[in-house]
Amino acid sequence: MTNLDHLNVVATICDTGSFQLASEKLNKARSAVSYSVKQVEDFYQVQIFDRSTYRPTLTREGKALLVQVRHLLGQAQQFEDFVRDLKGEVETELRIGVSSNFPIPRLARLLKELKRDFPSTTLHLEIETASGERQLMAEKVDIAIFAAPARSPFIDYRQISQMCFPLVASPELFGSNPEQVSKTELGRHPQVVVKSSDEKAPDTGLLGEAPKWFVTDMSTKKNLILAGLGWGRLPDHMVEKDISRGALLSLPTLGELSLPICLTKRAGQHLGPVGWRIWENLKV
Repeated sequence: MTNLDHLNVVATICDTGSFQLASEKLNKARSAVSYSVKQVEDFYQVQIFDRSTYRPTLTREGKALLVQVRHLLGQAQQFEDFVRDLKGEVETELRIGVSSNFPIPRLARLLKELKRDFPSTTLHLEIETASGERQLMAEKVDIAIFAAPARSPFIDYRQISQMCFPLVASPELFGSNPEQVSKTELGRHPQVVVKSSDEKAPDTGLLGEAPKWFVTDMSTKKNLILAGLGWGRLPDHMVEKDISRGALLSLPTLGELSLPICLTKRAGQHLGPVGWRIWENLKV
């Protein structure tokens, strides 16, 4: 029988619709994806994909083979899960991707429980910006918390919060009447942006006509805005006190922005005792 990893590549190409998207999902080079398909085709002496079209389409033999490939991969995953449960295996390490927008104190109680109940497990908190989905699908993290306005069929979601992102600026920048600040006025001053922690992920929510100042963390962004050096959106939990005391103004210029914050894992992914504790206990 050929390597299960090669069969998984074939199934992923069918799931994503292209060799390139499969390479991104699996975090493999495009050439490695093509090599896996060739290995399967050569081993079984069948042509799986018709490559004469723009997107790879399954041949008649490929369609029949795919049914058995999915069944075999499912059986293999069930076996891995069974052995892990049989051994009562606690993860030695668990990587949690957390959006820089998310208030870390919300995790404190749960992290204390994990420290008490699973003292041998090493936790990694990967703070990310606009890259949670990519980190999860590239298997750089086991669980991720990020804003999810759109949903992927390859990810399981559990909404744990609804977060507002007011557009804010210092009164020093625009005066004390936020209702009168136009897009033209915004465009005269720097928009402060936290750059994505993934080079392949685009920076979002940019106002085209405004100059940009890029920073690497939310704290720096907030301090620059407080100092009257620029404007931008920040999560409400970071600015509500500053708005109430008049240190920041909430600007209606670009409208309101509210996003669901979700706890996520890869679809069908088996979680060990530590991961499952997080999945079951981190709720709205």
